[in-house]
Amino acid sequence: MTKCHPVFCSLLFFILIHGALPSVLEPRHWWPPHGAVKVKCPYKKVNLSWFTGTVNPCPGLYQPICGTNFVTYENPCILCVESMKSHGKIRFQNDGKC
Repeated sequence: MTKCHPVFCSLLFFILIHGALPSVLEPRHWWPPHGAVKVKCPYKKVNLSWFTGTVNPCPGLYQPICGTNFVTYENPCILCVESMKSHGKIRFQNDGKC
């Protein structure tokens, strides 16, 4: 896994946690719906298809989560980054390992 530039990681963390505040017009879809850490992933609003690296905006958090591509991610933050990179094609499948 490549290291994340502190400015990029901070911005990404801000987007994941604060940039996707609940809207009155759309329902809340938190990943995972249960668990210690939940992420409102803005995969419809943020396009990271240009980013080819891997980052962990929530370092030190181990909360396995399965994506719709049947890959187990270390935590919801990593799954969200992959979802934004895939234009929402990869999303939350279930809690825990695939």
